[in-house]
Amino acid sequence: MNNLAETLAVELAPRVDVRLVCPGFVQTRLTARNDFAMPAIITPEQAAEAVLRGMQRRGFEIHFPRRFTWVMKLVRALPYALSLRLLRRLG
Repeated sequence: MNNLAETLAVELAPRVDVRLVCPGFVQTRLTARNDFAMPAIITPEQAAEAVLRGMQRRGFEIHFPRRFTWVMKLVRALPYALSLRLLRRLG
C-alpha cells in the first residue's frame, strides 16, 4: 500500500494530493471481535482528530498513534528475514 500511494503521489501531482493514512488499532465493531491484545488502541474520535491534524500539516504520511506506529516503522526497516521472525514471535 505504501509503494502504491508513493507512486500515485508522484504520478498524479500536482492535480491530485495523495495522502497515506497508517492507523494503529482503532476501537470499532471489527476490532471488538479480536481475541488478541491491541497495543495503543484508540477511539474513533482520536483517529479522526489525528487524520484532520495530518491533513492540516500537508505531509504525505499520516500515522497514529505515534507510540505504536514508530515501532512498526522500525520493524519495517529491518530485513524481511528478521522482521518476519520478530513479528511471528510477537503474534
